[in-house]
Amino acid sequence: MIYFVRHGLSEANAKKIFAGQRDDSVLIDKGREQAKETAKKIKEDGIKIHKIVSSPSKRTHETAKIIAEELGLNISDIVLDKRITEYDMGSISGTPWGIITSKILIGAENAEDPIGFHDRVHSCVKELSQSSENILLVSHAGVGRMLEIIKMNGDKKLFYDLPPYPNASIIEIDWIS
Repeated sequence: MIYFVRHGLSEANAKKIFAGQRDDSVLIDKGREQAKETAKKIKEDGIKIHKIVSSPSKRTHETAKIIAEELGLNISDIVLDKRITEYDMGSISGTPWGIITSKILIGAENAEDPIGFHDRVHSCVKELSQSSENILLVSHAGVGRMLEIIKMNGDKKLFYDLPPYPNASIIEIDWIS
């Protein structure tokens, strides 16, 4: 089984600006507390995590480390996987949140191709779904949105029009094939 957790609240989230790949925003204290609460919920729900795979960004890796420590897992065993790095927002990175649609986002200068984004996210979760272990993915809002597009078999170019998973929420991914 694969479980997905969006990183805890980061500096960029608190400032309400787009971080994407280009702003390696770190967690704030509230984000660290959220990660601890997520680990507590995992324990309370009786979920046994065997492996943690994280995006290499600071905010996701720190979230993964906190969860690992709280669950009694070895933080040196966390696997970093670039395929679940946040969508590269190009020129929109670092700008304030606003009324941004998928069309505006993917049209931004130097923005990542949403088809390529889909393919890298899908390849990661498809590969991990072959494991008999319970795996926790720690990643980003854009990756969570793309997972929902994959689940719905929706238009890959419209991923950003979906609502993000809340910071540090746990989502069971049981529909990957």
